[in-house]
Amino acid sequence: MAQRNVKRTMSVFITGATGGIGSACVKQFTQMGVRVFAGVRDTKRGERLRASTSSSVIPVQIDITDLASVQSAFEEVATMTGNEGLAGLINNAGCIVQGPLELLPMEQIKQQFELNVFGQIAVTQAFLPLLRKNGGRVINIGAVTGKTALPFFGALSASKHAMEAITDALRVELKPWNIHVAMIEPGAIETAIHEKAHDSSARSLQEVTSDRLALYQDAITKLESVIAKQPLSPTEVVVNAIIHALTSPKPRTRYAVGKGARMIITLSRFPDKLRDNLLISNLGLRKTHG
Repeated sequence: MAQRNVKRTMSVFITGATGGIGSACVKQFTQMGVRVFAGVRDTKRGERLRASTSSSVIPVQIDITDLASVQSAFEEVATMTGNEGLAGLINNAGCIVQGPLELLPMEQIKQQFELNVFGQIAVTQAFLPLLRKNGGRVINIGAVTGKTALPFFGALSASKHAMEAITDALRVELKPWNIHVAMIEPGAIETAIHEKAHDSSARSLQEVTSDRLALYQDAITKLESVIAKQPLSPTEVVVNAIIHALTSPKPRTRYAVGKGARMIITLSRFPDKLRDNLLISNLGLRKTHG
């Protein structure tokens, strides 16, 4: 794939830099000679990331749900980049909240949107002045669930669907400044985020009364069994898409990557009842009576 020439002074800012996709991006960027401002919540983890990749990595502390923290991170990066600005902003931070919507605590649903939607908007608003200096690009990390909502991933699907809309709006709004906006839509990827989501869900469900949990327990067990059998794709498929979106002279607006990603997205174009029946059938769910 054709790419823009990457200069050593090319700078990018990425949130969630210590996660599976984030750290893989940081490693690849540094190998390309890109200066990376690595957004991290934990400075110690940021220093470990720097030590394991390159001394050119610059950890920047940021909590994307805290406007003061976002502004502080912007000011730090702005001071260090000067008139150069940024070539790219990768909105990668996020989390997965899973479980039946009926049983999820509202605090977790709000957290899902704070991290996956409101935090992404706040970072983009803050860093756009640096992107304007360089004709930079915004790359949002979404998910295939943003196109096709999956049962027991309703909160996640809703947040990623919101980011699809935000990406579409930004792409048109920022066109006058030649700022391209792309959405990466991964399928199931080999990262620790899924284990964290499962553990968090298990802890939440422990607080649910047994009679309410019994309503969904069979379906949850079957879904977990189906998911466990699904092949995972390496983080490299996401990293490669991000690099293309950042460096190609003709970047795409969307990148569906990973095993099964295109198939799941295709489901969004099916009639509702057909899509529902396919999901029920393939996920081993069944109607209950009573």
